[in-house]
Amino acid sequence: MIAMKDVTEIKSLSDIRTAASHHIASKPPLKGSTHLDLYLLDKEKQRLEKERSRLEQRQRRIQERLTEIHQAMDKLDEAAQQEKSARRSVPAKSPIGQEEASRKRHQGCRWRKVAISY
Repeated sequence: MIAMKDVTEIKSLSDIRTAASHHIASKPPLKGSTHLDLYLLDKEKQRLEKERSRLEQRQRRIQERLTEIHQAMDKLDEAAQQEKSARRSVPAKSPIGQEEASRKRHQGCRWRKVAISY
């Protein structure tokens, strides 16, 4: 069976190799432009550091949410186990006794009859 890719696993534009992402210049660098190269590298470094901090924040939020989900699941598991043990401890009623109780509950009820023509 072929597994479908999740939305987060699909390649996006950032995964495509481009001249900008691989810093391929269309013309050779000029002499004396090292200060410009330093400036561009510094800007890229700042951008990447900011991106890394955003990723760390997002990762922290995801981890916190996962922790909350695990705690909620544990509580629900405990509640389910308690309900299961409570059901086991209560003696089961016979089906005949349940039928009679149901009849007694609905004894005074009258059903309205409606004629349907097709």
